[in-house]
Amino acid sequence: MRIAMVGSRGIPAPGGVESVVRALTKHLLARGHEVIVYGRAHCLVGAPGPEAGTVILTPGLRGKHAETITHTASAMWDLMRRKVDVVHVHSPGPALLSWVPALAGRPVVFTVHGPDWRGRKWSGPAKSLLSLGLRIGMRTAAAVTAVSKLLADELSERFGREVACVPNGTEPVRAAPLERIRRWGLAHENYALFVGRVEPGKGLDVLLEAWSSIASKPGGCKLVVVGDWRASTYGRACRRAAGENVIFPGTQSEPTLGELYAHACVVVQPSVLEGMSLILLEAAAHGRCIIASNIPENVGVLGDSAVYFNCEDAGELAEKMGRYLQRPRERQRLGASARDLVRSSYSWAASAAEMEKVYRRVLSGRPGRARKERT
Repeated sequence: MRIAMVGSRGIPAPGGVESVVRALTKHLLARGHEVIVYGRAHCLVGAPGPEAGTVILTPGLRGKHAETITHTASAMWDLMRRKVDVVHVHSPGPALLSWVPALAGRPVVFTVHGPDWRGRKWSGPAKSLLSLGLRIGMRTAAAVTAVSKLLADELSERFGREVACVPNGTEPVRAAPLERIRRWGLAHENYALFVGRVEPGKGLDVLLEAWSSIASKPGGCKLVVVGDWRASTYGRACRRAAGENVIFPGTQSEPTLGELYAHACVVVQPSVLEGMSLILLEAAAHGRCIIASNIPENVGVLGDSAVYFNCEDAGELAEKMGRYLQRPRERQRLGASARDLVRSSYSWAASAAEMEKVYRRVLSGRPGRARKERT
């Protein structure tokens, strides 16, 4: 089977969708399929390896609003000239053009990674376009998947069609020696860690407020913020507002990111909005104590294996962080519980196998059962 992945920035590139595409591609290749991944040259961080499949870079405009649609358009133009069995479109923005391969008789699988149309970083017109892309994808795709059951159920109810849950996964991790992160003055469990996009809705401002109010940080404990804070007004404002003992090392990739996870005292995920957080899964795979906002998408992933605080409540977050920074045995217990949970429940190999079933179903002409859309 030959699969075209459209809607990510490419491999290797930072980002949640990019991580999902990379993992699925790796395991689909191992299962004997061919995978074409469309990407953007300026987003790649290094050369694609053999586990990236065939990476095709297509042109497009730069900029927050024009980039996705123009790169998607050039990718669609290219794939129409190629023999492709399935077109896998990721996220509502790129789904604005999912009708192109569908109209040409190419089966489309549409994956929704999160409720982008509700994201705080987008303007009203941008949210309207994302909502339109969602509607087009839901109507034109032969099959639709979502990364969590909550999101799958919401979309199924709203659009009156079957939506399969194909969850995100994890890979087995090895203990990472403490080497690269020493340059920032970090030692084993002497820092709290935030990883993610530095944008409204990810809750970094709440975390920074909470961090500044913690009365006692054992051993000069630091907060490390991993993400591109320079790329937005919000990120730069967070950087200016950060108090003492806060480090902003920028975006990091493996193996440095793995080392940061492996030695963190706690990993904090204060998001307001998620689909299925890869940060939670990666932190859990490393056996870390996780403190997360209590949105259903987070609680649904880790259940009793994490500590939760009321979303956007900086006071409660400060109280929870202050408590667990002082309790190594509790951190160890929660970290072990989280690690055991993701090992037993979230595997990229299993997710790729489920996605393969979706592909085969649409190729056999047996897509999900459609029902009347809810108005």
